[in-house]
Amino acid sequence: MSSDIALRVQQLGKCYPIYNHPRDRLLQAFWGKRRQLYRPFWALQDVSFELARGRTLGIVGRNGSGKSTLLQLICGTLTPTQGSVDVAGRIGALLELGSGFNPEFSGLENVYLNAALLGLSQRETDARLDAILAFADIGSFIDQPVKTYSSGMAVRLAFAVQAHVQPDLLVVDEALAVGDEMFQKKCYAHLERLKREGTAILLVTHSCPQILQHCDQALLLHGGRLRLNGAPKLVTTTYQRLCNAPAERWDELLLQMGDQPSDPTDSVNPSSFNTDANPETEATERPAPDHDPQLVPSSSLSYESHGIRIERVEVLNASGQPANLLALDSPFSLRFHYVAEQDQDNLRLACNLANHTGVRITGQHHAGPSCRAGQRFSVSFHFRGGLLPGLYFVGGGIWHTDAPGHFLHRVVDCCALRVSAEAPPSSFGLCDLTAAAPSLAMD
Repeated sequence: MSSDIALRVQQLGKCYPIYNHPRDRLLQAFWGKRRQLYRPFWALQDVSFELARGRTLGIVGRNGSGKSTLLQLICGTLTPTQGSVDVAGRIGALLELGSGFNPEFSGLENVYLNAALLGLSQRETDARLDAILAFADIGSFIDQPVKTYSSGMAVRLAFAVQAHVQPDLLVVDEALAVGDEMFQKKCYAHLERLKREGTAILLVTHSCPQILQHCDQALLLHGGRLRLNGAPKLVTTTYQRLCNAPAERWDELLLQMGDQPSDPTDSVNPSSFNTDANPETEATERPAPDHDPQLVPSSSLSYESHGIRIERVEVLNASGQPANLLALDSPFSLRFHYVAEQDQDNLRLACNLANHTGVRITGQHHAGPSCRAGQRFSVSFHFRGGLLPGLYFVGGGIWHTDAPGHFLHRVVDCCALRVSAEAPPSSFGLCDLTAAAPSLAMD
């Protein structure tokens, strides 16, 4: 295996025999290969990928897709039915909350126990102990039995041990979801330091923003098979679309998404979602200097509607004119056009802006009007500027006030806008929150 590769998985699979009756398991031992008394269930089948040192790989998929099975095979807690796993160096793993801890031992005793299981000598553990305890930050509870710990305290200690053994491959399976925001921030900052030092990281989470923010590549598992391996933006967008689609359409949708480029700015292609500022504009009209008709994201998605849908979206400049090329600090609006397919009330209307990696920069949601079937209306969401130079993608959704998260209709990357500046901006980050010029005071 190349020195740059930390993990190589080749045609990996895990099959479980399913018996209709317990006695069949005993009879199978007598019959051997001459007769099969079970049904094979492939929890994972024919999965292959590589992960380089200093890179983070995110894995997404619905419950039962094979994510946990894959991680256990990589960590060696399960034996594969077929295929192979090659890991270059030491593995650190957080597969289940508190796994590897003896509940009767104190936290300190479990630190030494876990470190020994991970291959550290007592001298090496002694050298890392202060850093481990400082990172876990559970105070005097370190001398108490682990069975008295809260779930947050247990994951703090578990992550602190795993992260400080300097693993070549660190596997994290949803373990950070139980920590508070401050601890999660500390964990992800430490993961970035490990990456810079060459540690490869395998991250399983249902949070697409975490995949987009922290991962260099991503995998989509479905039905125990690897269905997509690519850029986090493409994989998470596909995953979100699958979650809202009926099972019989998954193969069709995967084929559609697999044909698209991994970066939504790589190419421009026609979209079924209408993003024209004015669909009645004659083709012979000269385009406005602040509107680029070719700026149409190829990653545009429109989910199935349920009684109301977003028909069209426009980007408007400070004068209320269609414009998707904006100057730095220029106010703008997003105008959403809706059509009701059924009578509606208690609506909540939302929009959001994401950057090219899919991280949401900002958004708004407001109450919508009551409307009758066939009625059309529009809502404008106003922004005062603050976006730094770059390309941004517009999305939006509709839901009932009493059912947040259950979308009546949702669009992703329905249109794009570009912010530019004549001179380099004085701020940096994801957006500009500068209130005034810096004030200088000298003693």
